[in-house]
Amino acid sequence: RIEEGIREVMGAIGHFPGTFDHILSYYTGVTSEGGRLSDVLSGYMDPDDGIAPPAEVPPLVDPKAVKAEGADDDEEESADASDEEDEVESGRDPVIAQQRFGAVSDQMEITRKALKKFGRDDKHAIAEMVALAELFMPIKLVPKQFEGLVERVRGALERLGAQERAIMQLCVRDARMPRADFLRQFPGNEVDESWTDALAKGK
Repeated sequence: RIEEGIREVMGAIGHFPGTFDHILSYYTGVTSEGGRLSDVLSGYMDPDDGIAPPAEVPPLVDPKAVKAEGADDDEEESADASDEEDEVESGRDPVIAQQRFGAVSDQMEITRKALKKFGRDDKHAIAEMVALAELFMPIKLVPKQFEGLVERVRGALERLGAQERAIMQLCVRDARMPRADFLRQFPGNEVDESWTDALAKGK
């Protein structure tokens, strides 16, 4: 299913550094500046996943207040209510969104502490990262936001690829290292700055 594929991509993107900071920052900016949730998300792929709905949502417009206002105010309030109702009907209830993004934000802090304490490869940190991804995956971002996150990952991978090709040229072309040896030894040592020192000593 398409939605299953999107969920998997969202989960994978969630492990990329900066993903949650980026989308939470955008969400906070939209909500604090009176923007529309439709600029961030279009709904949820499984609305009941881990987040309880609010016990009671207050009415968007007080009928008594509407009657007390003049005709112009009636039109303005009706338009505002219509906009808010459109958000709710389309799966963008601001109360639910606040719960969803609030849960992501809280788990992000827990995950950040686990990463700092245990390191990225520790089972405790991995468990917290999985929990964070599971909260993030059901949020159905609008195409602009989803594609923006994917592009951040794609751009990083392209830069990494360019750096790896440059390293291979230095080792194979300039240092005359056999290409087969490079391809065998380089994987796993990409971020090990002492790797080249060991090669130089071995030569």
